[in-house]
Amino acid sequence: MKKIFTLVIALAVSTVLYSQSQISSSSAAGSGVATAYLSDYQCLGINAANLGFTRDSATFHISVLELGASVYSDAIQKKDIKQQFVFGNEPPQFTTAQKIAAAEEFVNSKFAVNLDVAWLSASYQSSKIGGVAFTIRERTTFSTFFNKELAQLVFEGYNAPYFDSLAVSGGDTTGISKNPKTLGELANGSKITGTWYREYVVGYGRKLLSSENFSLFGGVGLKYLAGYGILDIEATNNQLSGFSALSPYTKVNYANSSPSEIAGSAMKTVGSGYGFDLGATVELFKKLKISAAINDIGSIKWTGNVYAANDTIVNNVKNGGFNNFNMIKEIKGLIQDSTIFSWKGRESKTIALPTNMRFGISYDFAYRSNIGADLYVPVNNNAGSFDKAIIGVGATVCFFKVLSLSAGYATGGDSGPVVPLGIMLSSKDGSWQMGLASRDALTFIKKNDPTISIAFGFIKISFGKYK
Repeated sequence: MKKIFTLVIALAVSTVLYSQSQISSSSAAGSGVATAYLSDYQCLGINAANLGFTRDSATFHISVLELGASVYSDAIQKKDIKQQFVFGNEPPQFTTAQKIAAAEEFVNSKFAVNLDVAWLSASYQSSKIGGVAFTIRERTTFSTFFNKELAQLVFEGYNAPYFDSLAVSGGDTTGISKNPKTLGELANGSKITGTWYREYVVGYGRKLLSSENFSLFGGVGLKYLAGYGILDIEATNNQLSGFSALSPYTKVNYANSSPSEIAGSAMKTVGSGYGFDLGATVELFKKLKISAAINDIGSIKWTGNVYAANDTIVNNVKNGGFNNFNMIKEIKGLIQDSTIFSWKGRESKTIALPTNMRFGISYDFAYRSNIGADLYVPVNNNAGSFDKAIIGVGATVCFFKVLSLSAGYATGGDSGPVVPLGIMLSSKDGSWQMGLASRDALTFIKKNDPTISIAFGFIKISFGKYK
């Protein structure tokens, strides 16, 4: 997983996560049930109303590291994802035949990398004043979707069928098209997006109404976002639109300068913004919880290294195509190629956050055991959003008060159907917890369409008597 983190952060072309849709919390990643289930600091970005109740007898909860990461592709086989993104091996260079085969595999296929790291989190909950929590979290996403002509162009380069002839001069080969198209026409229906934020989130939730068998909880989350990178390229109706703002740490160099240019190679922010979340949970008979939330309402203004892509004609290319399946590295080279992309510097650009809605239900049938369902719905199509809604069901069962096993089923989002599994170890009194989960156990038995993922909670400490 260190390799995934290094690749995504260093190149910054990407919430758990990734909009908090694929749960990074190991407490819920194994079942996929979160909106009506998670409480304390773990509900930040999911449903802040759940700060109004606690699932154990503790007042304070602290965590020093919770991580969620995944790599999915319906084009790359599992062995290639493991080699290049999990184990960090240097991939071999493609042969000409392999480039042609890769282009065919990537036609109308999805590739996605997601990473979410909560560096430090804490919460305090009381029946009198409600609950307050904060977290510092890294959120990174990256995804691609190519139509046929763009897939051939990026993998085969000047050998793509789009080019009618080749010219060789001084050892350099150039592909030439006699009937050139604009990049928007070539890439129509294609998309390349990525985001990299650091969030500082504070949330508050409390009980609003109650009776013997009914309680209503409400909550709000406020967040400041430090932006380290965004890449948002899309071709629709034969028109290309593109926007980029990347930290100098990524070392992405464009042919033109920008009025917002930041020199050097330091890990500096290139944007900032604010957002908020709203949530509500109804509890019935102290067993059944029904929740709804809307998250990431707000915007971020990008002010450093800002560029807009022009929709230009592609008539000759000196690019030989992608050399391997290290997609993030290869995309970095692609967007710097001035024979394909034309970028113009800008002062700034403000975009809305990837707003999403969540609905959930959770039923507690035994000690630390529950069954439930979740629905995640993207509200807009901005960078960091999923193309489709995610729906899932799952359950967690506790054994001997120290071992919890979870499992579920989900479909939608940026991958195919998945079967999450998780394990949680804790003390009998709940003073500490550690967990490990995978968002797709099917990955271990199937060859294609893999979702290689992990959700890991290093340690969660709980103390104080809830009153």
